[in-house]
Amino acid sequence: MGNKGYKILLIEDNKLDQMAFKQMVEKSEFSYDCTIAGSVSQARDILDSADFDIIIADYSLPDGTAIDVMDAANDTPIILVTGSGDEETAVRTWKAGAYDYLIKDPAQNYLKAVPITIENAIRHKKMEDQLHLLSHAIMSTDDSIYITDMDDKIIFVNEAFCQTYGYRQEEIIGKGSDILWGETESSTDTRNICQDISGWETGFYHKRKNGRKFSISLSISGVKGENDNNIAIVGVVRDISERILVENELRKENVRLRKMTVEK
Repeated sequence: MGNKGYKILLIEDNKLDQMAFKQMVEKSEFSYDCTIAGSVSQARDILDSADFDIIIADYSLPDGTAIDVMDAANDTPIILVTGSGDEETAVRTWKAGAYDYLIKDPAQNYLKAVPITIENAIRHKKMEDQLHLLSHAIMSTDDSIYITDMDDKIIFVNEAFCQTYGYRQEEIIGKGSDILWGETESSTDTRNICQDISGWETGFYHKRKNGRKFSISLSISGVKGENDNNIAIVGVVRDISERILVENELRKENVRLRKMTVEK
């Protein structure tokens, strides 16, 4: 896993457990930067002035529980540590927002699982951040984006799609992508061509909710799964109706000018 210098906040009031955690850090291959708080109030004060990659918190603390720290932690992953027999409490805290939980045993063998649990929690957080960024980018783009499963059912549309096509998300999710195509363009051959193309292609027409057709530029690509098989299809659509109108007007104007030149 490499030598990761993560900043850790350990919230633990038991001095022996604090010492055991410090020893684990010293013996670990990881260069953890560890800060220790012995209570909820102390942890909240620390979190007001410092950021951490991970928080490891004992559930029961002198002035509250680990749940009382969660709002101050913002989006920092929290790993809960609780005693044997408190699994139900651990699960409740996990549902409240903790990333994971470890069961504290008298021999302190749970410390062996700390490094991998930290690594998994931080990796999970990075993936969440990336997905959030990607989702924001997709939702903010001016292009209409729709995603279908391999049964051709629409499973996602962005805001631009809704504005362009006139559908609310709840109206279009679950529908077949056939609903987007005009009657003459919804043949199986056309859909298969669209699933095979890469890059932008023109010459297609889509249909809005009100039935009006419009010219589009379309890019289709597959989303690969773990076995390198397509698990979804992403369609990116640009409404080029106005561009087509402008090009037609320019074409008409060029014809008119050529006629005038010939007549002279």
